[in-house]
This record gives sequence, structure tokens and C-alpha cells, in this order.
Amino acid sequence: MNSLQSLFSPSRTDDFSSKETLALIGLAGLGTVLMVVLPWLGWLNYPFRLLLTIVHELSHGLAALLTGGDFINFVVHPNGAGLAHTAGGWRLVVIPAGYLGVVLFGAVLILLGRSHRWGRIVLGSIGVGMILLSMRYGIPSIFSGYILSGILTTFSGVIFGGLFIWVALKAAPGWIIFLLHLIAMQAVLTAFADLFGLIGLSARFLNMPENDARSMAELTFIPAIVWAVLWAIVAVVLIGGAIWLTWLKPVKKEDASLELPM
Repeated sequence: MNSLQSLFSPSRTDDFSSKETLALIGLAGLGTVLMVVLPWLGWLNYPFRLLLTIVHELSHGLAALLTGGDFINFVVHPNGAGLAHTAGGWRLVVIPAGYLGVVLFGAVLILLGRSHRWGRIVLGSIGVGMILLSMRYGIPSIFSGYILSGILTTFSGVIFGGLFIWVALKAAPGWIIFLLHLIAMQAVLTAFADLFGLIGLSARFLNMPENDARSMAELTFIPAIVWAVLWAIVAVVLIGGAIWLTWLKPVKKEDASLELPM
């Protein structure tokens, strides 16, 4: 118990060992599992759903801007669904950017999760970016026919951004690592759940609802299920690569450094 308390001690400022960091990651994993399996904790998943839908839609918009297009606005509905309005840009990049943006978001958090100092920087940066982007591209949705959802979008983005900044400035190092990985795990679970759901929807060649894979199929004439499966494979590679670079590769280097020359 004392060792657990020391992980979250406000007075602690030194770096964590790999064992201590893995303990914090394990606690984040336990929290994620409990939110999934315990019905009375299920409501905690809703804020993460809103957060990651914001990330999804902002990824569409930023991809449009980065490829020479326009980001008009985005909206997140109370049920967790979202929609980004963009114009121009490279559609082959803009359309898959939503799902893959959430995966990349999780992968970056994993990559930076070994260091509470880098974690603090990335949480603060995400917070500032989320506030600015939600105000710039969320407020216009209020005046474009999505009044209630537009208000939810803007306020959610500002609140999440403010919380990230507050955590980055005030939280103890242990809490930084714990929360960073809790968000990363939620991002990974949400991304894979959405992608596997998309694969199921894409297998319906008749009455397929509007989705990103269908949009890619209409653009390229390649079946939607091919795109859905391809994005799932890319997601596995990105998350697996982040875990390998962050944890498995350093361990191999440490093991090699312990070997004595012949």
C-alpha cells in the first residue's frame, strides 16, 4: 500500500523506474477494464466517447487543412456520433483520417508515456489545441442547423482542453502517467471497436449506412470492406509499433548492454 501511495505522491518529482511505470500502466488498464465490465461504472465511458469523437472529427478537418483544403466546422451529437464538414484537400487522406487519427492519438500517448515530463508537455499541448480548434470549428456548427449538438461540441472541447491543461500544470507525476495511459487505452479500445463495427457495416453490400469506408468506396470503386479491413491492419501496426518502440525495443537494448564481451 505504501509503495502504491508513493507512486501518486504529490511530493514526488523524480523519474519512475520501468517497474513503477508498468505498475501505473497496469492500474490504468485495470480502470479501463472495470469501466467496461461493471455496469455502474459504464457512465464513465461516455466522456471518453465524446473526447474521442472530437479527436476523430478534428482529424478529418486537420487532414483537409494539411492537404490544401478547408475545414468548415464539425459537430458531436449527444449519442457520440459526429460529423466534420470539409471542402477540397486530398480526399484519399481526409476520409480515413478520422479512424486513423484516433489510432495515432493513442499511439503518440503510448510513445510518450514513459516520461511524466513529456506526458505533461503533450497533455498541455493537446489541451490548448483542443480549446482553440473547438472554438474555431465548433462554434460555427451552432449556427449551421446543429444548435444543441453545436453547443455540446464547443463546450465539450473547451472543458476537455481545460482539464488537460489543468492536469498538465497541477497533477503529480504518477497521475500524469496514469491518466495518459488511461486515455491511450480508451483511444485504442474505441478505435478498434469502431473499426470492427465498420467492417461489419461494410460487409452489408445492400442498405449500407453512410460511413467513411463507403465514402472511400464511392471515391475509388474499391469495396468498402477492403478499406475497413485495411484501416484495421494499419491500426494494429501503429499501436503494435508504438508498444514495441516504447517498451520492447528498450528492453532488448538493456539486455544487450548486460552481455559481457567474449
